[in-house]
Amino acid sequence: MTSGMELARRKLRQRWELASVLNFLTVFEPVLQINVKISAEEIETALIEPNDNLAQLHIMLLKGIPPVSKLLKDSNGWVIALSKKLEMWWPWVAEGNFPLTAKKGEEMSTYKALDPMTRLLILKALCEIRADQGDTISYINDEAKNRTDSSAFRKEKLGGNGNEVSFWYDGNETIGHRLYKEVYQIEPMSKVKDKKRISAIASQWETLATTFEEFQNFVDTFSSSQVKWEADVGKAVEAHAIPALQKIQRKKDMALKRQQREHQRKHQREQRFVEGLRNLAAPRSCRIRRPVNYRCDDFDRAIKEAIDATNKRKETEDLTIETRPNEHGPRNETNSLDSSPSSNSISSDATDSKIESDRPQASNDDGDDTSDEADSDEDGTDSMKENTRLDHRPSSYRYSKRLAGVAGYAVPESTHIGAKNRSRQRPVVNTAAESVVIPDSEDEN
Repeated sequence: MTSGMELARRKLRQRWELASVLNFLTVFEPVLQINVKISAEEIETALIEPNDNLAQLHIMLLKGIPPVSKLLKDSNGWVIALSKKLEMWWPWVAEGNFPLTAKKGEEMSTYKALDPMTRLLILKALCEIRADQGDTISYINDEAKNRTDSSAFRKEKLGGNGNEVSFWYDGNETIGHRLYKEVYQIEPMSKVKDKKRISAIASQWETLATTFEEFQNFVDTFSSSQVKWEADVGKAVEAHAIPALQKIQRKKDMALKRQQREHQRKHQREQRFVEGLRNLAAPRSCRIRRPVNYRCDDFDRAIKEAIDATNKRKETEDLTIETRPNEHGPRNETNSLDSSPSSNSISSDATDSKIESDRPQASNDDGDDTSDEADSDEDGTDSMKENTRLDHRPSSYRYSKRLAGVAGYAVPESTHIGAKNRSRQRPVVNTAAESVVIPDSEDEN
């Protein structure tokens, strides 16, 4: 459903006076020195619902028409100045009665009560008066001397089929670009003078395109037409309007993207600010306390674990010692020596007894040969055992051949020592070998 604003806007676009006002603002923009850039859509909106844009536009035009009224400084004084200025010019620039006649102090309310079409006629009449001032006439003469094309001041139609349909194109970057269609109609008049019927020519005005999309659709439709003049109009619009509209469209797209980025950054800043406030307002999280245990279960458990770990480590070290190879050869229980005091005493006693047995005994007076033979056999057996024991001595003991026959020198014997008796013991000094000092070099040799 069409709203009241759109319906009034459509009626305004069907008036040639609106196209005339927009053309005047476009042509004389350097002279008017408009501080605020107002587009055609904003002018339409201001005519439908009066606002500050409409007031600024009227004040800008009134300042160029001498004498300049002091009422323009007031907020609503421009309506009073407008009514006084147009009252004497109205018969020259418009038709009919002057619509802004009002009592003193009621000018503003009277102006707001007018319909948009009447406000458009008042604005068009003000533009006509402004175009008749000295600065605008000088501007036209100066541009004519500079060989400016006359089409810059007098708009020429873009194309048509002769005297029935005409197409017009006008606009700039500030006001906007618009494509118009004008249809001429001949209406007969009822009055007859001198038996001759007088006919009047009326025109119907229509705005075909105001945006880039509408211009592009018009070009696509008319360029593919089979009618020659329609195809020519389509090509003319494509040549004159499309390049300028594409440039404006690119600027609009860039401005829209820039606005979207700024809006996104603003939204992100607001979101971070809200999150910061939320973090500040959040209460401190309660710490979870462990329950108090008055028993010694944990302590006992820790002690037990430590004892188990120590026992496992000792067992591992014992296994490592048993499986570790000897530095001078493989470990042999039969060749290992027990350095305990008891074993040393036993070995020394055995050595003394062996030495005593090795000594030759005196023969009996009776000359018993049997005892001599037994002694000789026993001596041979003992000497063989001694040599065997010396040959099977451990490689870890240093042995001197010169001390082998010394009396009182205990030759270490191999004993069967178990794994439990392999603990390290304090070494026992051999007192028999202290008297004889032999260098290590001679032992090795």
